[in-house]
Amino acid sequence: MLFTLQSCYNDNEEDLYGPVLCDTADITYSEDVAPIINSSCATSGCHVAGGTGPGNFTVFSELLAKVNNGSFENRVLVQKTMPPGTALINCELDILQTWIDNGAPNN
Repeated sequence: MLFTLQSCYNDNEEDLYGPVLCDTADITYSEDVAPIINSSCATSGCHVAGGTGPGNFTVFSELLAKVNNGSFENRVLVQKTMPPGTALINCELDILQTWIDNGAPNN
């Protein structure tokens, strides 16, 4: 008989291995920010067309409006109440903060 065991887990990489090396020198929206937004904010039922979250973050101008009025930074980086459920890791937070500090360019 052959037995195979498989599992999955939701451990935070930083909890398992300590601080993750995070390069924030050359942050771009398309390479660094969009993947975070798409996997954590613009998810089914949230910040997408027809979702319950205010703003469709699959549309850059709608995300930028929340950045410009300060609500994105407040909820994600200050209060850390978004995204609900799984918190962003420190590197993701650093990337988002650097992007906002650089004027939130769409590059």
